[in-house]
Amino acid sequence: MKTTRIMLLLVLTLMPCGRGVAQWLFQNPVTLDTLDGNYRTIASCAFAHLARDHSGLSRSEESGVVRISAGTAWMKQWELAFINEEGGRQTRMDWTAGAYPSEHVLSTARACAA
Repeated sequence: MKTTRIMLLLVLTLMPCGRGVAQWLFQNPVTLDTLDGNYRTIASCAFAHLARDHSGLSRSEESGVVRISAGTAWMKQWELAFINEEGGRQTRMDWTAGAYPSEHVLSTARACAA
């Protein structure tokens, strides 16, 4: 009974915020591509090119992961994670939050690995 109340409270809390917040809270990362090159270099290049066309981009880095996201802290339009693999020789690109990124965003990131 207590679990049901908690779930109902959670649904009612998230409902006014729209689909984006619920999707951001419950979405599992989806691997989009594995790119040749260092994750920091690719993420830096992608951020530099995307920042020209998109306002509201942010970049953060933690151990072995660089995240680029569009939107605000509360409502992300999309978020991509560039993850260090194979000692810096490979980069895994994951979609981690928000709506699916546009083809322009993905092709820009992929071009940075070329």
